[in-house]
Amino acid sequence: MTKQDEFQQRAKSIETLLLKLESVSDPALRSAARDLVQALMELHGASIERMMEIVHDAGDAGSSIITKFGRDEVVRSVLLLYGLHPEDLLTRVTQALESARPFLKSNSASAELVSIDEAGVVTVGFQTKAGGCGSGSASVKLRIEGALQDAAPDASAIVVQDHSPVVLNGPGFVSLAELQSGQAMGALAMPRAQRSGD
Repeated sequence: MTKQDEFQQRAKSIETLLLKLESVSDPALRSAARDLVQALMELHGASIERMMEIVHDAGDAGSSIITKFGRDEVVRSVLLLYGLHPEDLLTRVTQALESARPFLKSNSASAELVSIDEAGVVTVGFQTKAGGCGSGSASVKLRIEGALQDAAPDASAIVVQDHSPVVLNGPGFVSLAELQSGQAMGALAMPRAQRSGD
């Protein structure tokens, strides 16, 4: 089990305990439990913020350590929880898309950031090669969503849009280019000839 898995397990345990406390019938006990959790969060947040300040004051070495904190899976999660991550949302989203590029390239796909709005909604568009299978688009979308969720769990929402071109080349389809060039006239005339012979 990785450190990140252990962290997630502990976070789920805390969430389960909080849900149990919320279901307690005594309102005074529920209120006291909420106050306790809030006080602990404030104490830990203030302590972590002070540690970050002390490390930052160490100059270049401190800046390097803070960068490492931001890239460590476990530490990053805690920093995000307290709003102390050294990199902003835009930077983290951009890095996530960059780290996904080898996978995208191997699947003949590309992705780009469309927007991050004031509410923190991250919108990304992606394209797969024209004529590719639907399952390829689905796996690309899942991979992008996963990368963004890991890098930006503080985003209020993550929207991944498929901007892949739709290829209409099924039976009976005649493209505008073919009509304009006159190549389709034979194809259009054939059904009429068949109908006149019926």
